[in-house]
Amino acid sequence: MIKKFISILLLACSAFTMSAESKYMTVELQNSVKISFLLDDNPIITYENESLLINKDSETTYSIDDVKNYHFTENNQTAAETISANTLRIVKLDEQTFKVENAQPNSIVTVNAINGVVVSKVNADTEGNAIIKMSNQTGVYVITAGNQAFKIIKK
Repeated sequence: MIKKFISILLLACSAFTMSAESKYMTVELQNSVKISFLLDDNPIITYENESLLINKDSETTYSIDDVKNYHFTENNQTAAETISANTLRIVKLDEQTFKVENAQPNSIVTVNAINGVVVSKVNADTEGNAIIKMSNQTGVYVITAGNQAFKIIKK
């Protein structure tokens, strides 16, 4: 009787442990990039204007033409490493607009052409975000925020 009770208890514990594992929704793009979203975060998934929107966020909006598939997985399949909230990020919003995130609040963010000419200069807001508008001109640019610099190549 005790053996049966212990066996049932072990079976129940293993089933609980298996069901406690995090689940993800993974979006796979045509270029083989995979982005995973933790289902415990309750992502809101919608279709709007021929795009797959996740949490109605511009950074997680994907054209239906760019989405190869999406599926549910047991593990995070995102190829990128997890980055901390304090890491400086450059996000491409469209062909002419970039967003700098996590810069020093109220700091100056500059964009220089490869020859050193200042193309744009903006102030980060109180949260450390700055929107940079650039011309259509192709070339190599350097975005500088504080003591960090990033090279951008516009084709």
